[in-house]
Amino acid sequence: MNKKILIVDDEQEYIIAIRDFFREFDYAVAVTMFPKHALEIIAGEKPAIVLFDFKLPDMNGDRFLERAKALSPDTAYILITAYKDEVVLDKIRKMGVTDIVMKPINLAQLLETVQTLLKTQQKPS
Repeated sequence: MNKKILIVDDEQEYIIAIRDFFREFDYAVAVTMFPKHALEIIAGEKPAIVLFDFKLPDMNGDRFLERAKALSPDTAYILITAYKDEVVLDKIRKMGVTDIVMKPINLAQLLETVQTLLKTQQKPS
């Protein structure tokens, strides 16, 4: 099972905390604060799940999602955001984001979401 997770957010302490949490459950976790670096990781490693914020340096979440999905369409993308603009969130949903999680994050619920997605990904079609 591919247990690779990529976390993309501009708050370093935040991504380190989530990284450390998922590592406790034996996930391979990469983190970056830069969307262009994240796209390189996605192209090369094809993580199972990408957790990303909407407000990123040099690129908003909708543009990031569009480019990331082109590189790895089978990856699950979860938007993690405090951004509550329903027009933007609806646009992201229509673009095919797998899930949207609002900040502050409940780590136990996020873990459950990730585990469910991974089980779904490994089922034969």
